Amino acid sequence: MKKVAVAVIFLFLINLSAAGTAIGAKEPELAKGSVFIDNQPTKTEYLLQDGHLLVPALFFKHTGVLVDESNKYHSIIFRSGNVKFAIPIGKSYADHYVGTKAWKRSNLSTKTIEKNGKVFVPLVDVGKKLDMEVTYNSKTSQTFVTTNIPKPPKGISKGSSDKKLVALTFDDGPDDYFTPKILDILKKKDVKATFFVMGKHVTEFPDMMKRIVKEGHAIGNHTQNHPLLPNKMSADVYQEIASTQTALEKTVGLKPDIFRPPYGAITKTDAWILHKMGLRAITWSVDSEDWEGKTAEEIVTTVNREISPGGIILQHNFPSKDRQILAGSVKSLPDIIDDLREKGYQFVTVQTLLDQG
Repeated sequence: MKKVAVAVIFLFLINLSAAGTAIGAKEPELAKGSVFIDNQPTKTEYLLQDGHLLVPALFFKHTGVLVDESNKYHSIIFRSGNVKFAIPIGKSYADHYVGTKAWKRSNLSTKTIEKNGKVFVPLVDVGKKLDMEVTYNSKTSQTFVTTNIPKPPKGISKGSSDKKLVALTFDDGPDDYFTPKILDILKKKDVKATFFVMGKHVTEFPDMMKRIVKEGHAIGNHTQNHPLLPNKMSADVYQEIASTQTALEKTVGLKPDIFRPPYGAITKTDAWILHKMGLRAITWSVDSEDWEGKTAEEIVTTVNREISPGGIILQHNFPSKDRQILAGSVKSLPDIIDDLREKGYQFVTVQTLLDQG
C-alpha cells in the first residue's frame, strides 16, 4: 500500500463511477463512491477538480472530527484534539489556530467548492492537516483513511441474551392522541416501557410527558427536531441533544442517560459528542415498521418472528393528523405483550435491560 497521490485518487474514482467529470471541467459533477475509514467502507459523494478529490466537509464527521461552519467568516472549521483550522469556502487556503487568537495560513492543493448546499473540501489536504494517513491500494482500487482517533463506545441495539428480558420503546412523542392510548394499555398490562421523546413535543405536550414519568416509564432523548445527525454540523448536533435535555429537566425534573439517534443514523463524531454528554446511544433489534401504517397483525407477526432475549422493540407515538397511521401499532400492543409473556419474556425498561446485562 502506497501513500496516495492526487493522480492516483483521480484514477481510482473514475473507476468508482462513470458519473465523474474530467479534469479541467468548468462545472465539476457530483459522483458517488466509497472510502474506507479505519477499514470500514463509508459511502460518500465526491467531486473531481484539477485532478484532486473533494469530499463533503461533513464526511470528516465519520472520522471522529468536529466539523462546524462559521457564517461570519464563511468558512468550515475542523477540530480534533489540539488541532483546529478553518477553510474559507471558495478559497484555496486554510487558517490554522496557533493559540492566543493567532492564526497561521497555509495553501491547499485546490479551492473548496459549494455545490447543492454542501461544501466540498480536498480529502488529502484536510486529512493530512488532521494527522491522518490517506493510502491507496492499487490492487483493489480502494482508498483508505487511517484516522488515529480512538473509537467511541458502541451503540447498543439489544441487551444480554442470558435472560428472557425485552424492552418496549416508543419514539417521537409525546402526543395527545396515541400516547394516552398506549399508556392506558401499558397500565392495564402492568408493563413499563421506554419513551424516546423529542424536545419540541415535550414542550408542546407537557402534561402527557408528566404522565409518562408519573406512571413509572423510562425516558430517553430523541433530539429536539428529529434531524438526520450525519447531515448536521457538530455544534447543531450538540444543541439538538442539549435543548431536549433542558426541556425534560424543566418539564419533569429529569435528564436521561440514554439517547436514540433519529433513523438510527450516527457518525463517529456524533457518538463522541453523546459520550462526552454522558449519554449512551440506543437503537433497536426489532423494528415494527409501524410508522408505515402497518396493521396490528403485521406488527405482531414481525415482533414474534424477530424477538430474542434482550430484544429492544421499536414502535412510535408521534403527533399526526392521520389517526390511522399508528392505529395498527396501538392495536398490536396487547397481543405483543400477551404473546411474549406466554413465551416467558419479562418486560423491562431499557435502563433495566442494560443494568441486567
